[in-house]
Amino acid sequence: MKRDDMKCGDRKPRIAPSDLISMLLQLLTASCMVAGITLTAQMGGGFMGGGTAFLYFTVQSNLWIGVTCALFFVLNVIALVRPSFSIPRVLHIIKFVFTVSITLTGIVFCCVLAPTLPGSFKSAANVLTHVVVPIAAVADLFFCRPQEIAYKQFAFALIPPIYYLCFAGIGYALHWDFGGGNNYPYFFLNWDSPAGAFGFSSEMPYFMGCFYWIVVMIAFISLLSLGYIALLRVLNRRAERKS
Repeated sequence: MKRDDMKCGDRKPRIAPSDLISMLLQLLTASCMVAGITLTAQMGGGFMGGGTAFLYFTVQSNLWIGVTCALFFVLNVIALVRPSFSIPRVLHIIKFVFTVSITLTGIVFCCVLAPTLPGSFKSAANVLTHVVVPIAAVADLFFCRPQEIAYKQFAFALIPPIYYLCFAGIGYALHWDFGGGNNYPYFFLNWDSPAGAFGFSSEMPYFMGCFYWIVVMIAFISLLSLGYIALLRVLNRRAERKS
């Protein structure tokens, strides 16, 4: 955590404006995560509602980033009280990984799922979990600006999505009820769709098979992760030149 220089006569360092904004964003992310998941769990038993909510990547990724941001808020408070304390680098990498995951949640919902779900943006639960939490988390990442993340570490961001593909695949094979009697969470993970695994179809939204959706998403996550790393490096370089 960065701090403004101490003025003559000051006994305590002042928190830098960027750190204060980061802490507020962390608090906002964690609070909206709790509110969004609570509202989602209170919805009906259809798509991403009721007791099935925690089977979805949306809710899981909200939990990951929300808990992480809450932890960072607490650690930043400790750093204010104990200036010698620094947040371990591994936690910054974990936060980066979960920020990429929640970004994926927001983009996939807004660009892929919402067009197939009329009135989806009228739901406070959807807006909180798919819009507010992702935006707040991404903003915090760039205000927090951790120590440089190596380009080769972009692959860590693939771990949560790959885990979820395995999780959803097990659910599909074991016929878990993801809501509405479906044994899949999202239409692009419906292996029994008209397009199947490797096919194509004129029936929307199943215009291509699950395999191709997975390839596109892995490629997108990789590019997104690399883009975030590049932008963080640019911002850190600029901050170093100003200091």
